[in-house]
Amino acid sequence: MKNGTGDFYVDMDHIQVGFRGTAKGEQTTAEAEVQTTHLVPYRLRFWPRTDCKFKLGPSESSCSLKCKCCCQLLSQWMLSQVGLTIVVIIWALLGAYAFYVTEGPREQKQSETLAQIQRDLSTALAVDLNNSKHLDTWPTMIHKYFEKHETLFLEAVGAGFGEGGGGNIWTYPGCILFSVALLTTLGFGAPVPRTPLGRGAAVLFALVGIPLHFLLVLNVGNLTAIKIQQFAFRSRPTDIPGVSEPPRWLKWFPFIAALIYYFCGVIMFGFVRGRGPLHAFMFPLDFTASGGVASVPGVVRICYALYLELAVTLATLAVSLVQVSASHGIVELGLKWGLLTNT
Repeated sequence: MKNGTGDFYVDMDHIQVGFRGTAKGEQTTAEAEVQTTHLVPYRLRFWPRTDCKFKLGPSESSCSLKCKCCCQLLSQWMLSQVGLTIVVIIWALLGAYAFYVTEGPREQKQSETLAQIQRDLSTALAVDLNNSKHLDTWPTMIHKYFEKHETLFLEAVGAGFGEGGGGNIWTYPGCILFSVALLTTLGFGAPVPRTPLGRGAAVLFALVGIPLHFLLVLNVGNLTAIKIQQFAFRSRPTDIPGVSEPPRWLKWFPFIAALIYYFCGVIMFGFVRGRGPLHAFMFPLDFTASGGVASVPGVVRICYALYLELAVTLATLAVSLVQVSASHGIVELGLKWGLLTNT
């Protein structure tokens, strides 16, 4: 059937599944409830349209028509999958630059300050030991300077020094990784901005970027899932899940793809970097603040940021694929347990 917009859809509450005679000559029917669903769910266009459908009215000027057309074309470009990808990439790079400007100088200054304090303590200890004529006082004097150094070091750690290992976290590649982790909401163990401007930039960045990113990955996952489903049903008369059972490999594809993708990460970010088997399988911990992300080269951080982005896209693909290719058994189970509805 077609609806008012010309889209095909299935609109049946019950299907009469055949007739067969009984021993008494009676006829019986079997009813099967199916889910009412669009065959192709709505999504953003991949490529934007470049035409304007507004027409000049009697009381309108050509200037107002041009403004309407410009707004329409701009929205078509920004809210297409290609345009939204460009917007999200630009927003991520701008956010990374904001974190680099606000957090980088503080981290560098803190490192220089602590290094100067350590040099001053070493010099003062050497002078006091040289001026002391009694060797019995040396242990007490050294212990006193150790306590000073410990106090200063704990204060520096509390302020964020040394977070992520013996290097700098807030380099530009590190800020790109933080931006992507914030967009994908997979930033467990990620470093935390310390300056007020950095924290404000993180809030603003997440407020705008996370909804745009989710909109993008959901549409990309939906589009990819439909293409995979069309490929799976290419030799079948119909791709309606209730009529044609999906191939066996389609049911297992999301789980197998996720497993293969994780093993690719184990190889790229574990074994290639010379990590042991245990550390290789736990490679995401190397990119956390407590796992030593500051000691990871910048190129590897950017590659891991891309890996996170593809992981989220794969997750949305799996959800969309399960949704559009749900078998009749899954629908029946959902209806039986009261998990599904069409109202």
